[in-house]
Amino acid sequence: MTSVFLSHNSQDKPFVRRLASDLDAHGVKCWIDEAEIKVGDSLIEKIRQGLDSMSYVAVILSPNSVKSTWVQREVDVAMNQEILAKQVKVLPLMYQKCELPGFLLGKKYADFTKEENYAIALEDFVRSIGVVFRGNVFTPPEQGHNIGRALDKAWMRGLLVLSAPFHRPFQYIGMTIDAAAKAVGGTPNQVGNIIVENDESRMVLEAEGNFVNYVNIELKRTAPHKQSEEFDSEIILGALSINPAELELVRKAVNYHYYSDHKRKLKVSVSCLYDGAPLSAGFGGKYYGM
Repeated sequence: MTSVFLSHNSQDKPFVRRLASDLDAHGVKCWIDEAEIKVGDSLIEKIRQGLDSMSYVAVILSPNSVKSTWVQREVDVAMNQEILAKQVKVLPLMYQKCELPGFLLGKKYADFTKEENYAIALEDFVRSIGVVFRGNVFTPPEQGHNIGRALDKAWMRGLLVLSAPFHRPFQYIGMTIDAAAKAVGGTPNQVGNIIVENDESRMVLEAEGNFVNYVNIELKRTAPHKQSEEFDSEIILGALSINPAELELVRKAVNYHYYSDHKRKLKVSVSCLYDGAPLSAGFGGKYYGM
């Protein structure tokens, strides 16, 4: 799978989230700090691991990022790998007009500086990494802030944005049990189900034959919840880094919300399964469209 490390300054986060969502829609795996780095992790170690594991490093250029020590360090590591003919390649993406830093002079950049040219710049970028551009899946500007709003709601509720392996759980649907076990760092039980948990969440990957066909994740900080208590499902989706704009709300009751994810052909639920339970999200293709 094509993979991209998104090197950016935190002040440019809304644009980076939108870009990550659009790249995900094209089947591109993105490394973004808020999804990969957990409390207590070594920033330097996790960033180095991310740089080593990705095929490309996209540098989000803006007046903020060119002054960022962290961005400069990330690019220095990636440029050294490129010079040594390793797999990684550095790609400049101009988000806001600024002077190209010396280490990127002479490289062509994708120009995202004008909103009306966003789709053109996105196409330029995805084609440069060998991915077929799909103009029908990129996030329009009026929807581009929905993931940011959902993340803001999660943070206001006191929920952390979950990092790997709990980040965007739908990604495990359709994986073989062995591949999913390796991806999440878990061990299948006798029936093939995989359970992983930490202080923030508990995730169950359910098996059908040799493949994962359903994923359920509980967000422990939302407990205790009552089935008679209203909730905002965007908070849960935000904590999982899922853009509500990509989902169609099909049915809503006090204790559950059902969505259709037409892009991935999945049914998505956010629910309280019983009084005192945490809120949970489920992902599966079995009942999609029903």
